Amino acid sequence: MTGTVRASTALLLTGIGLAACIGAAMAGHHLAAARPQGQQPPIDRRHTISLRPAPAPAGLGQEAFEHARTIVGFGPRNPGTPGWSHQLEYIERQLQGHGLQVQRDTWTDRKELITFANVSAVIPGRRKERIVLACHHDTKCTLGHPDPAHNFHFVGANDGASGTALLLALAPVLLREERDATIELVFFDGEESLDWSWNEGARALFGSKRYVKRHRDALLLGEEPRIVALILLDMVGRTDLHIQEELFSTERLRTIAWSAAVACGHQKHFYQRAEAASDDHKPFLDVGIPAVDLIDLNGNPHWHKPTDTLENLSAQSLQITADVVLTMLPEVERVYVRDGK
Repeated sequence: MTGTVRASTALLLTGIGLAACIGAAMAGHHLAAARPQGQQPPIDRRHTISLRPAPAPAGLGQEAFEHARTIVGFGPRNPGTPGWSHQLEYIERQLQGHGLQVQRDTWTDRKELITFANVSAVIPGRRKERIVLACHHDTKCTLGHPDPAHNFHFVGANDGASGTALLLALAPVLLREERDATIELVFFDGEESLDWSWNEGARALFGSKRYVKRHRDALLLGEEPRIVALILLDMVGRTDLHIQEELFSTERLRTIAWSAAVACGHQKHFYQRAEAASDDHKPFLDVGIPAVDLIDLNGNPHWHKPTDTLENLSAQSLQITADVVLTMLPEVERVYVRDGK
């Protein structure tokens, strides 16, 4: 997982601590400076939508954890590594095993001369409008950086594997119930910045930028139905789970996410802190597609550190996130598909 540059002035203004990437002088690249364009105020958490809890089946969190165990076993998974190739094949096998038709979009970035690959699968609904559930599957490259402190073995159990694993575990659940919306599962590549620092995302978000451009082109040509909303999962399995209120995200979707957490009794794990994070949802927001980022970054002590391992991942946290996502979906469908807002 990557993010925005967080200026030192923003640290002073907000008073909110962020675990730094290795090296005390390096500010974290996922958090935004004070109120950049597109950042919004937090929602009023006293006002919630009455939602019916739709908890995930018992054991789904453990199933997701086992996916994460397998994925972490592939080692580092930044583009071009053996682990990257093994993970792509694993994602495809798992989705195909549920009868889904899988698409792999592979391309080489002309500037970076790096090959990336997005993976996607569609679960048809009664209507063609799509809700995208997405994550990123790559891990931060922690080799070849000028500062020796930024070079270490990194397996990204939470930052990369958790979202991937949870989407894989959710796939068969989503297949069991016919919905109004078509659901597309998307596994983005190249989310992490190639530089250690974020640098305004200049060398990051490769997969989501490409996906959105291809969607816009196809939409203009009438070749595919529109995407009405995105729910992004990024770092959703830490033992001490805290999904921050991400302030670039669409206000209405943030309200739905918070209401779902309250409905499921998981509010202590959600929205206790609020801060913007530039992530794979930003290319969607930039073209007007509503999006929400479920991300556990603020105060995460394992972010881009060697300690982001299975020992600090929790099946219970994955279960909690699944509960909230499944409780969100009917309301997201109502608002963005049936009501068309």
